[in-house]
Amino acid sequence: MTTAQESIFKYEDGFTHANFIQANFTPKFLEEANATLRAEAEKKCSGNLQCVFDFVFTGNEQLAKETGSTEEKAVRTNEAASTYYFRMKILFGNIYTYMLLKVILNHNNTEI
Repeated sequence: MTTAQESIFKYEDGFTHANFIQANFTPKFLEEANATLRAEAEKKCSGNLQCVFDFVFTGNEQLAKETGSTEEKAVRTNEAASTYYFRMKILFGNIYTYMLLKVILNHNNTEI
């Protein structure tokens, strides 16, 4: 927990560090959750950790699955964005097109 003096953030008029601190916040850990509920969540969420966490601590299956799918979408978007073309004009008018390609390896170090 930070103090107002340690905070690196700047606040809009009318707001201070105190507006954003939850002094009574207690973190939750999956290891401390009910084992039966966690097993149910792991089945419903196909093992997606973010989904499991949200299901266990909110009890809201729809929210949990949306959390899991958001992560999957972010991974796909990142993979799609990692391969792109750009054009660059280098001194005196020659135009070159380059392709940047990120090679994705699976756990066996073989290309996916």
